[in-house]
Amino acid sequence: MKIAVFIKQVPDTNDVKWTENNNIDRARMDSIINPVDKQAVEAALELKDNIGAYVCVISMGPDKAKSILKESIAMGCDDAVLLCSPKFAGSDTCATSRVLASFIKQKFSDVDLILFGQSAIDGETSQTGPSTAARLNLPCLSHVNKIESSNENTLKICTETEDTKCVYNAALPFVLCINNYIKPPRIPKINGYIKAHNYEIKSFNHTDLNLTDTQIGVKGSPTWVSKVFKIKEGRNGRIFEQSETEMFLEYVINTIEETVKINGK
Repeated sequence: MKIAVFIKQVPDTNDVKWTENNNIDRARMDSIINPVDKQAVEAALELKDNIGAYVCVISMGPDKAKSILKESIAMGCDDAVLLCSPKFAGSDTCATSRVLASFIKQKFSDVDLILFGQSAIDGETSQTGPSTAARLNLPCLSHVNKIESSNENTLKICTETEDTKCVYNAALPFVLCINNYIKPPRIPKINGYIKAHNYEIKSFNHTDLNLTDTQIGVKGSPTWVSKVFKIKEGRNGRIFEQSETEMFLEYVINTIEETVKINGK
């Protein structure tokens, strides 16, 4: 079985830094593997452990994204690829999925299983995996939390959302979006770090994938982020003592009536 896992380098949102214009200051923030993408890596490696598989991890991003690819190699992935070009900058999910699908079609067409994380913590769109599947004309399941082998050509897929739990027997090839995977990502061992340190990551740019300027980056993106800003939290709290029950009720009623007047309802 050949498995492709797409991962993304994202800012560590536990320590968000902002510019003077209230944009995320990525240059001053640490970068990590998108958490659910790391779960997708674990899902692929679990299949490798159980039934045998070749696992290739791929990231689209700047040169510094090599660090998350090497981390994946240390975890146990067999190969790593960086899709890197200045022309990719500003790509939305539509343009990004075009790049990822082009890589699969032209460089990894015999892949059996493609894994994504459900969403990225710097975007939370959940669009890239399904969009890539659509471009490849492959079926896609999301919210996957468990994968089991059934036979050579079929996998048992468990999905879970807030409302439902489902089990599918799916015939390869297909695309899965991993979320809340049943096993936590493994911690690399020393031999893995040694392999990653010496590993040479393959790289492809837009010309290698036969993509034009109008298909990628800002020109190939029908959507864009116009502004990023911090939410200003502010509440005018008022404390009532236990003996002020009547005053509290009167205050609540007056507040509701005033809100209704303001909203015109």
